[in-house]
Amino acid sequence: MGASSSKSTVDNPELYATPLPAGAPNDTPQAHWKSYDYVIVGGGTAGCVLASRLSEDPHVTVLVLEAGPSHEGQLMSRMPLGFSKLLQSECDWDYETTSQPGMDGRSLSWARGKMLGGTSGLNALVYHRADPQGKALARSHSSRGGEGWGYDTMQKYFTKSETVVSDPHAPVDTAAHGRSGRWKVHSFPITTISTRFIEAAERVGIPRKPDLTTAEGTVGAGPFMTFIDERGERTSAAAAYLTAEVLRRPNLTVAVKAVAEQILFTSAGEGAEPRAAGVRVAAARGGPQFGVAAAREVVLAAGAIASPQLLMLSGVGPAAHLSALGIRVVRDAPHVGQHLSEHVNSGSMIFRAKQGMTLDALNRPLTAISALVRWLVTGGGPMSVPPTEAALFVRSDDDRLPYAREGEAPTPTAVNSSGPAAPDLEVVFCPMTIIRVNTGFLVPPSDVEGVTIGAILLHPESNGAITLRSASAWDKPLIDANYLRSENDMNVLVKGMRLVLRLAQTEPLASCFQPYAHDAQDGFDPYWATKVDPDTVTDEELKTLVRANAQSAWHPTCTVRMGTDPATSAVDPELRVHGVAGLRVVDASVFPAQVSGHTCAVVIALAERAADLIAGRVTV
Repeated sequence: MGASSSKSTVDNPELYATPLPAGAPNDTPQAHWKSYDYVIVGGGTAGCVLASRLSEDPHVTVLVLEAGPSHEGQLMSRMPLGFSKLLQSECDWDYETTSQPGMDGRSLSWARGKMLGGTSGLNALVYHRADPQGKALARSHSSRGGEGWGYDTMQKYFTKSETVVSDPHAPVDTAAHGRSGRWKVHSFPITTISTRFIEAAERVGIPRKPDLTTAEGTVGAGPFMTFIDERGERTSAAAAYLTAEVLRRPNLTVAVKAVAEQILFTSAGEGAEPRAAGVRVAAARGGPQFGVAAAREVVLAAGAIASPQLLMLSGVGPAAHLSALGIRVVRDAPHVGQHLSEHVNSGSMIFRAKQGMTLDALNRPLTAISALVRWLVTGGGPMSVPPTEAALFVRSDDDRLPYAREGEAPTPTAVNSSGPAAPDLEVVFCPMTIIRVNTGFLVPPSDVEGVTIGAILLHPESNGAITLRSASAWDKPLIDANYLRSENDMNVLVKGMRLVLRLAQTEPLASCFQPYAHDAQDGFDPYWATKVDPDTVTDEELKTLVRANAQSAWHPTCTVRMGTDPATSAVDPELRVHGVAGLRVVDASVFPAQVSGHTCAVVIALAERAADLIAGRVTV
């Protein structure tokens, strides 16, 4: 199929950029290039917000460069329970980590959205603001005056971004939420077995919280909120912010299948800061190259992996690393690509459940077809709900909780978070069987039902790095997550796993499960957790299970981290790259520290505030 365009998006570079002569140096923007006030690299979660907000001013022009396809027509993205079908598709960057010594040498798959809307179009639809005590963004500003990134400031942008719908069967405090934002978020009735999970958490001493997103904090157990609209469809950042009306704006151009190969700089002379003035783009590896100029700013919103990658490809990064690959150093920025922080999931702990208590009936073809038809016709039914219904957030140093075998003291752990009440452990509950392995997901058996519970380390001490594989934008970078190299990280996860096992034996959840005998010939037992006793399994046995089964939670952050001091950070509190003019970064890579929860809502609020900063409506 050839290049095409529509009123909404364009995939022919000749329609939005200037062709560059083959074989000639193309590292400096030229006066005759097509020019825009703002060039946004990345049409993902943050990029959609920026494009919509900046183009509200009819006097500025905005170009978005998205490497993947449009979100339009992506049925499996729109249908909430269909997102797993997008993994390892054209809509997924499908990254992979390097071999991880802390995980028995395994390489882990990292899904990241490669379409308009980015990862908000293929994640598990959890709406969560992270814990206000975490203060991850607040670390980025000093007390020198001006409005910073603390929770009080971010609260304004959480509410600005959202329109909340409180389901009468699952009410939340609407006063804590926005009512006129672009993003549709709502509460929803959860399954009986998810409710029993919350009740079991109460039985072991974890307080119930009907809303995990308020300023009161998230420590406790309760149902999640989600971003699904009244039609039963996912409200990705693209669906929310790039509506048909927005895409018709004459001052907004949204390019898809447009890979940014390099940010281009100009210099005012010796000693002057280089200025980002354009981007070189191509639609195919080895294909024709095109140039676009940025009259005001280039805004990099490509995510925690691709943003540091493109900065380094463009000459902004650790000088020795760039020089070794033959990349001309524009600015020595040693913190670009460093400090990678990622939530670690203990691995799926799947408990075999009694028939009819879960959503696993969808594994039977006729049931799945019926549910699909129901969703297509009415927007309702099991296809209209997210896979993760409930969660709990706790601190691993809370000695009141059952983190050890009966009669034993728990292993001491340090809580690596910045707030005195911020959680460092999360347990998520999915009322279905989700068998996740290194390379993706396995199809569950159709004649067995189960629930999937996972313990998540929220504040790992072990940090990794993103580095370049080559000097080409078409080669995926090297991702070393450095998982579980800290013994404290491992001990926190072990506590989380033992808590999960204890909950599974606590009523009213325990009576939902049933014992069984596994006799699979290949030795693989996805329901192994059903048979593990929290009072007999040892810490060393749990550590072995972690190393063999732990997975990424797909929340990478901090790789272009924010701060006031260039000696310890990559961008300033206004998100401007240190030592470079005309270049900002707006995505999860700028987080100074990992957040105490899920990242999607935080990124959208970050982008809302960034749009105000760029437009000059607020200052830091």
